[in-house]
Amino acid sequence: MLEEIRVKVMEMLANNEEKLRSWNGHFSPQCLRLYNDYRVVAQGCVVIFDGDYGYEIAEGEDTHTVNLDSKRCTCRLWELSGIPCPHAIKALTHKKVEPLTEINWFYSREAYLRTYRHKLFPVRGQKFWKIDHSQYMEPQKIMKLVGRPKVKRNREPDEARKRKGEWSASRKGLPVTCNKCGELNHNARRCYKDNFTEKASQQRKGKGCSQTQSQSSLFAYGPEVENEEDPLLRPMVVSETQTWLEPRKTNHVAPVARANTRKIQFRGDHIGASNPTNLPYSPIKCTWKGKEAMTLSQLQEEGRKKIIKSMGSKGKGALA
Repeated sequence: MLEEIRVKVMEMLANNEEKLRSWNGHFSPQCLRLYNDYRVVAQGCVVIFDGDYGYEIAEGEDTHTVNLDSKRCTCRLWELSGIPCPHAIKALTHKKVEPLTEINWFYSREAYLRTYRHKLFPVRGQKFWKIDHSQYMEPQKIMKLVGRPKVKRNREPDEARKRKGEWSASRKGLPVTCNKCGELNHNARRCYKDNFTEKASQQRKGKGCSQTQSQSSLFAYGPEVENEEDPLLRPMVVSETQTWLEPRKTNHVAPVARANTRKIQFRGDHIGASNPTNLPYSPIKCTWKGKEAMTLSQLQEEGRKKIIKSMGSKGKGALA
């Protein structure tokens, strides 16, 4: 195993050094690809200059502050990656400075050459190795263990198992389907559609009399899954450009700020600190497809109010 690792590392160092010869620019291709995407996003930003080193960059409904003296931005992409973020690129362009010169030195060709200049030299075969007798290691003695020897081997967690005479993969992490209604996330034993026919009774005690009222039907608000264990879902592998960078690249024009616009600034003096903070942000009314909507808790509360109201009206009619 050690010989395989040595050969793999030796080939990796040689291949990485060979890739450096195909670079067209001074920085790595991955760095330049991300830098070009940031420049596209920077086209839709609006810059406000304070006259010194501070800039206020508006991107859609968010506003970030950039300090060119300390090379910081409240989005923290510039500090974490070493590549100027879209807000920093917009500020540097406003100051008539080439943003490409602000990329960190670690992405340069010189840094990569220093990393892969050390090589592993080839060695002869194992029969030519010189081993010192004082460091020679003998194999461990075979000892008989206590008890019967184990017959079955240890299976892997994702290995197929035999059910009812057939081999099948594990169903752990897959969605559960109900056999009665065909919906997901519950089974036939916990199908909430059977609860429509259940009855609820409530007993009230008055002055010298007692009444029993029953409710013919109950409101069903969703499947009862509190006793079931959450399935272990497989993590989704989504590229970074498909999640947050692609939508920002298509937004070339900054929209007009609304009432719920938030502004992110540094906490500290005018120079700026490393911890950004968010000002209070209140979202607009809850909507779904352009229409007014309500949450599940609000829907349950409305259902309880209707049940209490109907039970009260029936009680008054019985007393009259």
